[in-house]
Amino acid sequence: MTDTTTFPNPDTGKGAKEEAEKESGVELTQTLQRVQADFENYRKRTQNEFTHHYARGKAAAFKEILSFMDTLDAAVTQVKDAHRADLERLRAQLLQLLSQNGVRSISTKGKPFDPFTSECIQQGNDPAQGDDVVLEEFLPGYMFNDDVLRPAKVKVNKIADIHTHQETKGGNHHE
Repeated sequence: MTDTTTFPNPDTGKGAKEEAEKESGVELTQTLQRVQADFENYRKRTQNEFTHHYARGKAAAFKEILSFMDTLDAAVTQVKDAHRADLERLRAQLLQLLSQNGVRSISTKGKPFDPFTSECIQQGNDPAQGDDVVLEEFLPGYMFNDDVLRPAKVKVNKIADIHTHQETKGGNHHE
């Protein structure tokens, strides 16, 4: 009688076990890479949100300072004695502080009207100037970095329609 009993080979299960561990290691590595990428995206997003909110906070503070600047400008025009020089120095320091923080005035007078940086509050009719040219600035406008902090309040030239009509007809209104 021959014995045909087979015993499990310990080396046979070892290969399958190593393969399963290898697959598990690959899955864990991929999961770790996804978690790292998600965390990096989260870090970038929160940094961008912080920067955005910080800039908005600065802009709000600068708007309040501009309101103070308007009051200071009015005081400078009203004061005619020795205190005027003191007020002008204070104004210059304030402008320098704003400039160092990215705030700059918008130049408008004599330039074409830009509705993105200026608000027309009055129209004029000066034939010596072109149409839609800013004739006067009532309140200066300011930019903070690339955004309009406050639009300038301006008077814009509008050539009367009758003048425009005459120019297109060769200057002769009686045909």
